[in-house]
Amino acid sequence: MTAGYRPLRPRGLAVQAVLLLGVEAVLLASYLGQDAGFHWSTHFLVGVLAAVVWNLAWLLVAAAPGPGQLAVVVAFHLFAMVPDLLFRAVVAPHEAWMDVFLGHVSAHEIPGGDETWLLLALVGSGVYAAVLAAWVRARRLEADAGMAPGVGIGGGGVVRPQHDPVSTPLAHWLHGTRLPPDVLLLHGLAASARVWDRVAPGLADDGRGVLTCDLLGFGRSRRTGTRFGLDEQVDALLGLLDRHGAPRLLVVGHSWGCAVAARLAERAPARVSGLVLVSPPVFHDGEQARERLRGRGRLAGQVVDRSPVASITCGLMCLMRAPLARLAPRWAGDLPPEVVRDSFEHSWPAYRDALGSLFADNPLPDALARPRATTVVVVGEDDTEAPAADVLDHPHDRVEVRVVATDHLLPLRRPDVVQAAVADAARPR
Repeated sequence: MTAGYRPLRPRGLAVQAVLLLGVEAVLLASYLGQDAGFHWSTHFLVGVLAAVVWNLAWLLVAAAPGPGQLAVVVAFHLFAMVPDLLFRAVVAPHEAWMDVFLGHVSAHEIPGGDETWLLLALVGSGVYAAVLAAWVRARRLEADAGMAPGVGIGGGGVVRPQHDPVSTPLAHWLHGTRLPPDVLLLHGLAASARVWDRVAPGLADDGRGVLTCDLLGFGRSRRTGTRFGLDEQVDALLGLLDRHGAPRLLVVGHSWGCAVAARLAERAPARVSGLVLVSPPVFHDGEQARERLRGRGRLAGQVVDRSPVASITCGLMCLMRAPLARLAPRWAGDLPPEVVRDSFEHSWPAYRDALGSLFADNPLPDALARPRATTVVVVGEDDTEAPAADVLDHPHDRVEVRVVATDHLLPLRRPDVVQAAVADAARPR
């Protein structure tokens, strides 16, 4: 099915089972030959428990089973018995420091002895088997719904299927009394509809019907969808517009949301009356985008390169999402706490696919050079994430560009400017 199922393939597991039985038979015989069978049983059970913890941690962090599901038992058992190997080789006697090898010395002192280790190994194995079975069931439910199995969703999504975006609409909100809505607001990367909380009320007061939403994989749509490219986002948006009977709207995007807006205008020009692009990430090419984002720090570079370090880091953040979201507003300066908390409400695949769309599939350069609808661009002169120069240096003869003294968070800093841009873009030409 997917790469995430490879560690569970019967043939691979059978080979590992044969390896496990063969190695353990040899080890047991070697211990019995020296009348030390109790050493084998203790360290084997400790190795089993360590392998269970390893496999469970891998599944929860990477959101996919780790390689060598049974082979890791052999690896941990061999690690636990390193002091015995050193002793037999007359290299070192048993000492307390050897507890670094999975408690090699003190493991024999646990109350209940091997019976306790057996109970712990059985309970741990049962817990892991239950979590793994739930993971498989969730992924199969996704596949049965016609979605690509969401390997790598992370956090709580490990044991729960993602919602089908065809039957489950994006989380969304209507502002104002005008129906159907005539303005659609799209948030940026690692954000949510709350970034528009200072813009949407003003537009509603101007008599507009405003539709805000959390895009696939973000905010309250975090558990919707398993693929998060621009086309998947547009498919979900078109379903949302149909749901509200909105035949034609002015689409406003912020940051990466500008790329989603541009792709919407590209694929469904009849549905878009105009575009307002706020702080758009317009790069000359994919390589410039990569280099610019790598310059933000080591972790940013790992994310850009899609390295395992980035995946593990994001997986750990998924597991710690709740406490991080509670603590982060304390260090966020003047940003609204709800906006900061929502910055943690996304999955690694959603973040990865969104970022990747700026490297390989960014529609913004073409949207500026050959606009398909009335387009107004608003940029901050102090924006270091999407510098104003990127827009000003790009061909934009048919696009109105406004430069404002603020940073990347324009919807929060200057909602009045965004509101004025919407009013101008909506004016009949």
